[in-house]
Amino acid sequence: MVRRKIGNARQRQRNFLSQKQEQVQARALAATLHEPLKLRAQDPVDLKVMSALLQDAIVPGTNFHYDPKDKTFTILANRFCWEESPERFNHKKVYGRILCCLQFQHVEKVQHIDIDPKAPENHYDLLSMDGDTEGEVLLTFAGTARLKLRVGELSCLLMDLEDMWYTTTKPDHKEAMRDVA
Repeated sequence: MVRRKIGNARQRQRNFLSQKQEQVQARALAATLHEPLKLRAQDPVDLKVMSALLQDAIVPGTNFHYDPKDKTFTILANRFCWEESPERFNHKKVYGRILCCLQFQHVEKVQHIDIDPKAPENHYDLLSMDGDTEGEVLLTFAGTARLKLRVGELSCLLMDLEDMWYTTTKPDHKEAMRDVA
């Protein structure tokens, strides 16, 4: 009986210390500084660099906005922070995500392909962005979703808006490729 009580007390102490250790790790992660991105793309090469940083960004269906008066097309996305090294928390790898704004200027026309910008339940995973010298920008999402922008001049701004948060989920393209095969 006494041994069981001592054993239970030791287990409670281990659990308490484990919880304290998790709190210390969480505070350390929260204190990790992330340098917010603020980039401008003005040619197809710049856009490719920006595309790599935006790969696997998640865009809710209602976070697409075209303002024909200002000729701007804006997307709010949860960007996976590929530029950050994974951290360790509670014996697991954690990765960063951050809310960002992607804004195209000089937009003359927007074509939605398999995207419903009025459906809040839909989410789109951005795979790539390509631009050409003829004034067309193509945003490719997982599945068949696409956005085509006709621009008078390529000018795109990417800006992180908030502090980075952590997730244990990392995009897995190998799994997606297995589904296709």
